[in-house]
Amino acid sequence: MAARKIGILGGTFDPIHNAHLILGEAAREQFGLDRIIFMPSGRPYMKDITTNITSGDLRYQMVKLAIDSNPYFTASRLEIDREGNTYTIDTLYELEKMYPGDEIYFILGGDTFKQIESWYKSEEIFKHCIILAAIRNNMSIADMDEQRRYLHDKYGADIRILQYKNIEISSSDIRARIMTGRSVRYMLPESVIEFASLKNIYNGMAASNEDDDMKIYHG
Repeated sequence: MAARKIGILGGTFDPIHNAHLILGEAAREQFGLDRIIFMPSGRPYMKDITTNITSGDLRYQMVKLAIDSNPYFTASRLEIDREGNTYTIDTLYELEKMYPGDEIYFILGGDTFKQIESWYKSEEIFKHCIILAAIRNNMSIADMDEQRRYLHDKYGADIRILQYKNIEISSSDIRARIMTGRSVRYMLPESVIEFASLKNIYNGMAASNEDDDMKIYHG
């Protein structure tokens, strides 16, 4: 049986929105991935634990609703069900056991990609996955490629540049809009809007200026 190409798109997803879905589809299409697994983060050690984050179960349910119509998309509870802090290398070890012989493609936003060398056991991370670094519209391809070559030469990292048309949507803006009664239509799937409203997820949340749109809080 031929090895499958499995993409992992992690993040807080609080809430998941259309830009996340576009990124996942762009990765699938450009690199011929067989599956994209959306993975809500558990307890991200790089994120201030005092920050108000919606429960993992609710974030997972929103992800499930958002990806329901795409047969190539699936969701995982791997990190939200794991006790303790979230470390990417631990996730990769578990994924290797779940998908033996398959290729794991780890999808990162360009801003996050530039910080990856500081992650916990980053050298090990490079040995266990292929990194897809997503470049936004306003990012320099030359700068990204320089970082790619640097990490390849130093660690042997297999890093590929993912280009896509970024839509300026952020989870923090969506939360702020819901809290102040403004429309979020066309920013995220209607099913997620309805679920968040039904569960009253964001109406009582304290305001936050933190933009977690493309950040993936691993390490």
